[in-house]
Amino acid sequence: MMAADLHFARPRSDWIDLTSEHLPEFPSHENETRDMEVVQDIPVVVEPMIVEGVPEFGVEQSDDLLGQNLECGDGFLKIYLKGQEVIQAYDKADYELCGKEVPHDVVSEGPRLVLVFSSGETQGLGFKARYVFETDYRVPGTPAPDGSCHFTYMSSSRKKGEFNSPRHPSNYPSEINCTYIFQAEFNEQIRLVFDHFKVKSDKVNYTGGTYGDMCQEDWIEIFNVWKDREDRLIGRYCGLTAPGPIESREGAQALKLLFHTDEEGVYSGFKARYIFFTAKSIYGECGRNVSQDHSGVLTTPNWPAPYDAPQKGEGSSTCNWYLTVRPGSRVMLHFQVFNIEGSPRDRGCPAAAVRIWEDIDGIPVELCGEKLLVDQSQYVSTRNILRVTFITADKAVGAGGFQAVWTEVQDGGSGASCHHSYYRCAKSQFCIPKELRCNGQHNCGNSDTQEMDTSDEEHCGIEGDMNIIFMIVLGAASVLSILTIFCVWAQRKRRKRRRRLQLRRPPIHVCDNAGARFAAMDSV
Repeated sequence: MMAADLHFARPRSDWIDLTSEHLPEFPSHENETRDMEVVQDIPVVVEPMIVEGVPEFGVEQSDDLLGQNLECGDGFLKIYLKGQEVIQAYDKADYELCGKEVPHDVVSEGPRLVLVFSSGETQGLGFKARYVFETDYRVPGTPAPDGSCHFTYMSSSRKKGEFNSPRHPSNYPSEINCTYIFQAEFNEQIRLVFDHFKVKSDKVNYTGGTYGDMCQEDWIEIFNVWKDREDRLIGRYCGLTAPGPIESREGAQALKLLFHTDEEGVYSGFKARYIFFTAKSIYGECGRNVSQDHSGVLTTPNWPAPYDAPQKGEGSSTCNWYLTVRPGSRVMLHFQVFNIEGSPRDRGCPAAAVRIWEDIDGIPVELCGEKLLVDQSQYVSTRNILRVTFITADKAVGAGGFQAVWTEVQDGGSGASCHHSYYRCAKSQFCIPKELRCNGQHNCGNSDTQEMDTSDEEHCGIEGDMNIIFMIVLGAASVLSILTIFCVWAQRKRRKRRRRLQLRRPPIHVCDNAGARFAAMDSV
């Protein structure tokens, strides 16, 4: 048996003839098999055709037609609609053709279509067909006029809907770049919620999920789009790490999603929902601005009870906290308890997520899961402001929530000294305001070795007893001082009174005293 492979790349968008004549002329006495592969990163349509009323299809003598599952002899034309999935995996064809009647059209399920032709021992007429490369991404939305993978969703046309990667739930094409634009109207925001996510990241194996620069193969990126400034990246996602619910920033006019794939390997991609809604407060339903304190505690709604799913009819619930401290200081956020539904490695955070902007103008960190890794429990702002967001989607079911302590800190490491009004933490080397010492909260955070620094709350009992003793001694000394001052004052007053009495008595002459003495002697 002889075999020959032919490869047809896309030359243009017109219909192209494909016949058994493309193959080496097959003799009538020899059984030969040839493979033909039609390749392009978009689905392919193959249309058998008739020329001058004569069927240009005849492979051995059989009455089998497309889809009738009749057995062909050793002469056949097999069609594989998923030719890109596994190379040379031809055990079971989608269609096996023989006979003289022309089959109906078939459409590939991916960017490649494989045909395997065997002449058989008895020579037949062969076949002739036409194929064309169709631009069919199977993405709902308004496509670009030029046929590129670009889709627009206008609030003025539809307030909510779905979108997906090309050809989902089938695998997306390789080497493709797609753009999705969600255009809001004035005083509106946009929300995206992902219901399925599987994007190739074979080279990454990290238990904390695949985000940001870890995504170097296939990935999606999501941006806030502004009218008068550059787009702001919200995050890059890949693997099984689905993005958490995303809401556009107040004032942003659109959200933009970019989908990129490389030349190797494909997966099922993503499916998500979008909704346009009336803009919320900058703080959402449960956030606030904090700018007058040195420390505080952030918790999810209902804490210590579990947080709830959004109320019926609400698409999501959002809390935005803005923590601001004195210029020259920074904000340190340390999670003490964390339980947010989701799993960064296995499915991402599609129902609920916590986002932290260490740089208020930068890319946030995204968190979820039953427990944080040690290196994910603490964050320090780059300036004197930190933003924290907690968001839940309509499919959230609720979980334990989180409790985090935030603290105004200054860097006391590398020999730097702390201001006299600050206390230096023993392990983390942070400088924290002295009034936070022994306040019942651990404000020193973690050290460089991820060890919890509790020095600000140590020896507080002993110091308390010493303080009590000191206060008693100080009080006693104060009382004694007051008594001493009173006694001195009273003595001085008594002396002054005596002097006044002495001045009021009549003077006694010396002779009178002598006469008195003689009189006394006479009487004796």
